[in-house]
Amino acid sequence: MKKIDVIVKYFYPLAAGIEINVRNVYKHMVSHGWDVTIHTSTDMPEAKNSLPVIDHLDGMNIHRYPWRWYGFVPRIDWAHTPAIALHNFNIFPHSWLLIIVLIRRTLGMSSPKVFLTPHGGFTPEWRTFSPLSRFIKKTYQEILGVHLINAAVDGLRSVSDWEAVESIKHGMRPDIIHIIHNGLEREVYTQIEKLANQVTTDQVRKLGRYLIQIGRIHPIKNQATGIKALKHLPQDIQFVIIGPVTDPEYKKSLDLLISQLGLFDRVHFLGVISGVNKYYWLRHSVVNVHMALWESYCNVIHESMSQGCVCIVSRGTALEELIKDKINGFCVPEYDEVSVADAVKYILDSSHARQILAMRKRNTDFTRGHSWQNISLQVEKMYTTALGS
Repeated sequence: MKKIDVIVKYFYPLAAGIEINVRNVYKHMVSHGWDVTIHTSTDMPEAKNSLPVIDHLDGMNIHRYPWRWYGFVPRIDWAHTPAIALHNFNIFPHSWLLIIVLIRRTLGMSSPKVFLTPHGGFTPEWRTFSPLSRFIKKTYQEILGVHLINAAVDGLRSVSDWEAVESIKHGMRPDIIHIIHNGLEREVYTQIEKLANQVTTDQVRKLGRYLIQIGRIHPIKNQATGIKALKHLPQDIQFVIIGPVTDPEYKKSLDLLISQLGLFDRVHFLGVISGVNKYYWLRHSVVNVHMALWESYCNVIHESMSQGCVCIVSRGTALEELIKDKINGFCVPEYDEVSVADAVKYILDSSHARQILAMRKRNTDFTRGHSWQNISLQVEKMYTTALGS
């Protein structure tokens, strides 16, 4: 039976990296005859218990539960569910779900195959955690987490080579790891110039020259460095920030920074934009500035490359798998707004037009064939191989 229960803390309507990944992988599996149930919380990051308990999307069943200190308790038929797929690597509910599987297997009881996609959750940027949270999570992972994964998980999908290497360094079994990158939405391969709506095309025309960053408003995405870079750039250069606010306090700090720098009329928070309109914003930007403190594999940089964007990214993360310094973009220290501004000036300098055109072409060439449909087939193959079907 092609059936799978998927556990993830947040899901639609949140449209950040993990949620986009989960939706695109499993909706394609539904089209291949899979029965998919998403188990998730009733929360949005900024609104607790705000979503319906039962829902449906793209042929998937969605069961939502209130989030507690122990996570939530998904209604899983342990004896008859062939597979469960855990996304991210939260302490709860992941730890006790893995323990249940091990107990059932030890007692000879029927139990599902277990798959895990950490999305970098096992190898996070520890600086973004409070001291107490960092101590608790690191202690859990080193003492118990890695042993639970090695004992209970039948297949682990790593979304980047960097994440796979780091996971093995921290003690994970290499034989369970499958490197399957993230994909691109079908809109990438459509006629974006013709399909973008009038509001979007008018906004883009009105703004003129702009930098762009797409991602949730959160300290880990470090929108502050891009904002600071503006003060070193010509007055007509704007900064467009697209994405949901998942950390209201960080948004307040960005508003204060904008006020202190006198950039009210140059920084534009546009909220969530999806589909062809998102890609229209990307392809008409001067550059994508993504100075995130940490990434395991960055959907929005991947998407930007598909539109021929030149990208400036932070050095020292998995972003350097996608962007090679001065080959198809620029890699600079994460807090160095002067280096960001210098890279933007290089791109704007007409004497470098040939080099920039070559970068754009390398990026579009690289992303050909990276559809979510193809990625979903790879994930499905990992599942079916382990299931023996």
